[in-house]
Order: sequence, then structure tokens, then C-alpha cells
Amino acid sequence: MNYEPLFLEPEFKDYIWGGKKLKDIFKKNVKNEECTAESWEISTNKNGESVVKNGKYAGKTLTEVFDDKNLRKDIFGTKCIELNEFPLLVKFIDANNSLSVQVHPDNEYAMKNENSLGKCEMWYILDCDYGAQIICGVKPGVSKETLNKYINSDKIAEYLNYIDVKKGDSIYIPSGTIHALLGKTLVAEVQQNSNITYRVYDWGRVGKDEKPRELHINKALEVINLERSSQIKNIPNNIEKVNVVKSEFFTTNKINVLDEFKENISDESFIAFSLVEGKGNLKINDNVYEIKKGDSFIIPACSKQYELKGTMELLQSYI
Repeated sequence: MNYEPLFLEPEFKDYIWGGKKLKDIFKKNVKNEECTAESWEISTNKNGESVVKNGKYAGKTLTEVFDDKNLRKDIFGTKCIELNEFPLLVKFIDANNSLSVQVHPDNEYAMKNENSLGKCEMWYILDCDYGAQIICGVKPGVSKETLNKYINSDKIAEYLNYIDVKKGDSIYIPSGTIHALLGKTLVAEVQQNSNITYRVYDWGRVGKDEKPRELHINKALEVINLERSSQIKNIPNNIEKVNVVKSEFFTTNKINVLDEFKENISDESFIAFSLVEGKGNLKINDNVYEIKKGDSFIIPACSKQYELKGTMELLQSYI
């Protein structure tokens, strides 16, 4: 049986550090035009579910489609048959101001303490100001004792590892890595399907209620791995398909379409796409769909082949 691709309507988050780029750059139909922080593009997470926009399943949440066992193999692939939940969460993030310094637990800790998957994630820098930085890990030689001593004070910022970033950079962040997106940075994020975040430091800010946002120091100290850090990988635009991340949880590639790109696919996994630049057409099973910058969609695992035509850049993720 042939299935249409699933084009998805995202869920928006208006956290205090967000800005206007999701509306201005991706033309998203945001609810808060002054401060939208995240667009959960492909999500079954209970904190924000994507909704199918087209075809037979229009109006259904992606969760409802995934939970239909009759569709699981054909749409999501053989690797998803026994899963309890959709494995990925794909976002666009507008860090107009700095996020909190934070850390995510691994699967074992998260399942035991939060009844959730852990969180490994990948950032792909879509746009940023000159001189933009991120935090990833701690400075060389910083001990657990030093971290314990200063984690409750502003001085903690002095011991964090700051990394320069530019457009086209990618960063893989395993669970246990202390990290933060700093201001004026627009990213695409691919992650495990988890919303478990332990805040370590929040720059002295207050939330919408004028109170300091909650920190999670004790849990953070339990899961931080000081050996964890990440190297920046710049992804070229002159290679048709280049790997961004290959992990046990997901693989993400960058596809640069200059005219035409055609690929056969396995029945093991769906393919999640986010179109980050340009526009064109997607062809599956003799059906053609117009696609544009900011679109996110899932190609069913049973599709066998798809074809892209136009000039565009896409992130492709699967398990």
C-alpha cells in the first residue's frame, strides 16, 4: 500500500529567551509574534504534539498516527514496531537570548527518575551573529569538587567551555554534557523524544512570574559527565549528501539539492525532513508536492524511493 508523506503543523513554545526569527525567517504562523522560542516540528511528545496537515490523516496528531499499530510498519518502519513511542523530536530554536546552562540525563537515569527517555541531541546552526558562541562541557581540568563548590553561584560561568560557532556548524551533545545555546543563534535540533532538562544556571533571570526560574542542582550533579564535550563540525554546501551525526539513537544527514536528488530508502525507518533553505518539489509514488523553507515532513518507510527537485538544503533524520 502507498502512503502520502506526512506534512506537519508544529507546536510553538514562547519561552522568555525567544525572538521573532521563526516568524520572520520561516514564516511560521506563531501565536506570540514578539517572543517565540521553539517550533516543535516533528513531535509526539506530550508537552507539544505535531498535527498532520494533509491527506487521509489530516487533523490527527502524529501520536495518533504512530499509535495505530496497523500503520506502524508501513509508515514508521520495522525498527519502530516494538517501540512504545516515536523516537525523535525535531525542532527549530530561536535563541534570541541565552538559554539556561543545562544538562540532560541518559536513558537509564531518566527512565528510573522521570519515567522518560533520556536526551541526546544535535544542533545545526542555521544563522547566528558574528562572534556567536555556545557552551559545551567545562574547561579542561575542572573537577567535580570545583563544580560542586561553584554550581550555586554566578562564578560557575567562569568554569564553562565556550565555543565559537558560525552558520553551517553542527554539534552533537550526548546526555550528561553541560551545555547552553547563547544569544542571537537560530538552530535546528534533532533529539531523542524527551523533554527532561535539568537547569544548572540561569544568568540570574526571572520568569514571567517575576520569580527566579527553578534550578535542578541535585539532579544535574548526578547526571553531569565532566568528560563529555563536543567538537564543532562544519557541514559543507557543495556536497550532495553529507553525514552530520551518526549515533545509536539517530542519524542525521544534510542534503544539498542543486537540481535533482533521488534516493532509495529502507523499510527499517521513516525519514524525517526539515527544509532549512530554498524550495522545490518532492515526488513520491508519482505524486508531486511543493515544499518550501521551514517545512517539516515524514516520508513513510514503505515508500521505497523519493525524489527532490529544486534548489534547497534539508536535514534528513532516521533511526
